[in-house]
Amino acid sequence: MHARVVRKAAAIAAALVFTVVSAASAAAEDIRVALDQAFPIRLSAPAEGVAIGNPGIAGVSVQNDRFLFVTGRSYGTTNLVIVGTEGRVLYSGRVTVVPDETNVVVVTRGNETARLECTPLCRPRPDIGDGETFENVTTQISGHAASAAQR
Repeated sequence: MHARVVRKAAAIAAALVFTVVSAASAAAEDIRVALDQAFPIRLSAPAEGVAIGNPGIAGVSVQNDRFLFVTGRSYGTTNLVIVGTEGRVLYSGRVTVVPDETNVVVVTRGNETARLECTPLCRPRPDIGDGETFENVTTQISGHAASAAQR
C-alpha cells in the first residue's frame, strides 16, 4: 500500500514538473517587428500548428517545422501561438508592428505629414495615414512596378 502511495505521489510530482516546464518554454518575449519587415523565429521543437490573431496586422510565413518569419503588415498588436506535438504550446506571445523610422525625416505642414527617407538623398517614403502623399506615391510605385514587369 505504501509503495502505491509513493508511486502515485511521484507521478503527480512529475506531472506538475512537466506542466511547469511546458509553461516556461511556452512563455516567450513579445515580438516587435517593423512595418513591411520580417522577424525570424527559430523553434527548439517541431511545430504542428501556427495561429496569428489578426492576419491584417502581421503575417506568418512557415519555412519548415522549426523556422518561420513574422511580417509586419499594419500598425497594431495581435498575438501569435505556435503549437507542437500533442498540443504543447511552443510559443505564445504578442506581436506589435511598429514604424521603421531609421533615416526618416518627418515634415509637418498644417494637417499634412510627409516622410522622407534620407539615405543619403531624401526621397518620399509614404506611410499609412499620410493621406494624399501616401496615395500619390503608392500609385507611382505601382505604375513603375507594372512597367518593369512588362519588359
